[in-house]
Amino acid sequence: MRPILICCYLAVCLTSCYEASTGCLDPDADNYDLLADEGCTDCCTYPTLSVRSTVVWQDTAVVAGQTYRDGAGHDFQLIRFRYYLGDLRLESAAADLPDPSRSVTLLEVLDGDTSQVTVNGNYLLATTASVTTTGVGTVNTGVNPLTSLSGSYGLPDRYRNVIPASAPSGDALRTQAGRLNFRDGRGYVQARLEYTLPTQADTLSVSSFGSTPFEIDFGGGIVRVRGADIRLDMYADLHALLGTIDLTSDSATIANGLGRTTEFLSVVGITQ
Repeated sequence: MRPILICCYLAVCLTSCYEASTGCLDPDADNYDLLADEGCTDCCTYPTLSVRSTVVWQDTAVVAGQTYRDGAGHDFQLIRFRYYLGDLRLESAAADLPDPSRSVTLLEVLDGDTSQVTVNGNYLLATTASVTTTGVGTVNTGVNPLTSLSGSYGLPDRYRNVIPASAPSGDALRTQAGRLNFRDGRGYVQARLEYTLPTQADTLSVSSFGSTPFEIDFGGGIVRVRGADIRLDMYADLHALLGTIDLTSDSATIANGLGRTTEFLSVVGITQ
């Protein structure tokens, strides 16, 4: 009888000491807990979509201060080029995917009144100053294959009334050196080119405004690694942009050239 009593004691002890564990049971989350017994409430966190932006001249990274040739055959020295991308989101032919989610709280002025608003931060500012990697939000795409990246070259109108100084430190909407936001109804620039010509000593600065939609096809469905962060490597080829513009023209003509095409944008790599 003694072995039976011991077995019964162990069974009762193991049953009474066991506690069910709680965790994230969504396999698309980056904190998915395979061993959890019960699902948690609002504890799942999701992977981040980030974009690494490089400004290039054909296949070579642009060097500030170097001489290049415009669309009319004129040499110019590139000082700096900056551009905004907004409403960035992944697309799938299989389903309508949610936007990347990144909450940014700031102030805006509308009809003379200042108010606090929360916007979705799925935007970025790229520059020739460095290769920039920007997180544009968390994504939950499930197992749907990714086919393209869509967005706008330039920020949408809803950011027009933002007070840049109220944006978080380091955010693309924050006040930038050589301001990129204008409180005259134009809002944020779409792109700004700063350069010099051999015939002029002063630095020339031309800005385009507005936003132009784009969609960059990945050339096939990219199978998602569930729970993994996604990084897109994006190129902005200034040869494809400035190589079609006469930079000795008037500023309005140059600004029109800066904003009229998105063909200079491409996605050259995807890392999960």
